[in-house]
Amino acid sequence: MFGENVSSADNQQERVPKESENLNYYIAGFVDGEGCFSISICHQKNSVLGWKMDPFFQVYQHRDNSKILYIIKDVLGCGYISEKGGNPVCFVYCADKIRDILTTVIPFFERYPLIGEKYNNFLLFKHIVAEISQKKHLTSKGFIELAKKAFQMNRGGKYRKNSLESIINSLEQSSETIRRTSTPVEDDIVRP
Repeated sequence: MFGENVSSADNQQERVPKESENLNYYIAGFVDGEGCFSISICHQKNSVLGWKMDPFFQVYQHRDNSKILYIIKDVLGCGYISEKGGNPVCFVYCADKIRDILTTVIPFFERYPLIGEKYNNFLLFKHIVAEISQKKHLTSKGFIELAKKAFQMNRGGKYRKNSLESIINSLEQSSETIRRTSTPVEDDIVRP
């Protein structure tokens, strides 16, 4: 049967596929199960809209199996690895720079496609990142459009802190305030 070392952590390096093409398909499959494409939407008081939108590609893993995260980081050549906040036994690989996502992460998963539910999340992610790179998220209309797409990802935004409705209401109120304050007001000075 199998030797004792087949499942040991020390032997993992020996089991990593040597051929890069096989390794890349392995990574795609691993990400299908353990990865996440997400768009963070949160308040940012000093921004024009009062909100910011940031893309993240992340892969989580228990620290005992974190070696795979380092392999993913090496293969992609971007991102960083850290402890997951609030959970020191869980590590996370993260790519969150637009340039890295556009030039490395998206092309990787176009070449080595996901096959599960995550594929649809990837397609939405790819579209949103392209729109962000074109600055479409910097208008209320564009932000709302992209937020609606972001809320279609990852089970409909089930775990988000802010609801889509509250984001839209906030942006619509801000737009209305801007419209009202930018409308010229007639001079109310009495002239002779």
